[in-house]
Amino acid sequence: MDAALKSVLCAVAALLICAASAAAQLGEYDACQAVGDATLVGVSGASCAEIAPLARTVSTAPADEAATLLRAAGWMPLRSAATDDGSAFDIAAIRGRSALRIRRPGAAPDLDGWMAGRELIFARRQLVGGARPPSGAVLCTSAFLVTLRGHPGGLSAAHCGGVRDDGTTQRRNAALRRQPQPGIVLGRVQRNLARSRPLDALVLPVPSGARRPSAGIVNRGVARPPWFVTGTARPLGKRRVCYTGRTSGVDQCGVILSGSARSINRQASRISRVRVTCTSIVAREGDSGGPVYTAPAADGTVRAIGITTLVFGLFQTMCFTPIEPVLDALNARLVIAAAG
Repeated sequence: MDAALKSVLCAVAALLICAASAAAQLGEYDACQAVGDATLVGVSGASCAEIAPLARTVSTAPADEAATLLRAAGWMPLRSAATDDGSAFDIAAIRGRSALRIRRPGAAPDLDGWMAGRELIFARRQLVGGARPPSGAVLCTSAFLVTLRGHPGGLSAAHCGGVRDDGTTQRRNAALRRQPQPGIVLGRVQRNLARSRPLDALVLPVPSGARRPSAGIVNRGVARPPWFVTGTARPLGKRRVCYTGRTSGVDQCGVILSGSARSINRQASRISRVRVTCTSIVAREGDSGGPVYTAPAADGTVRAIGITTLVFGLFQTMCFTPIEPVLDALNARLVIAAAG
């Protein structure tokens, strides 16, 4: 083979390998060298060298001080979760649109809050943290964080709360479920749009305080960095979208139906009595209320498209309530991830 041609082919192959490697990194932490007692360190949107001093500090301090140390360094602690054997825990945090994960020995601190894509419990009777859910409770998924009149609120599907014949919400009490830990009681449904409009959306109170963060992100567990929400997008036909549900899991992706397939939208809307847009994605019970978002960009950002509403037809097609009419009806603003 000609030497020049061989050189070009090798260069092309190297580029393809690099491209494949870059694609594989999307949505994953870059593994960093363990430091101190931290047996696992990961970072996304920042360098290992940048977080190494912080990881060392967190790894050598008492476990219940980990979140405080992260906040002091400019990071927002999001979640902590114990390993299977309980001997160590992972703690995840964000700063702007960067994320980190540190695993260190000790008992997991009580750290958790509102993010899109978390498991919710709705019940008629009052929910108690640590107690078994009452009979008749249903499981759903949290959607995007919003602000209404300057106060934060979390979206989910209205049918998770339900509407009685007299127009009142049937399952008014909600909690954020954390297995195997006790749930975080959120309180009562604040707004239920299905009471007056063909929109399957409601608003819940969100936790507050240093150990109860809320953020404009899509949760993907502690093992993977979150997606950062940067705005809204229209539900255009053939647009590639994803959703996260408590039953089906994270990043269930497909396309919005277009052309003749849009007749499914009309059928689904007529049956559900709410305005929905359908996709090629499969969904299951419990996914209701979850966030629907654009396919993640190379920088880990997504745009809010809607709220998972309906599993429709023989093929269990996922249909959703578009987000923009919901925001308009609530006079609410979507909370987005800071760019810094």
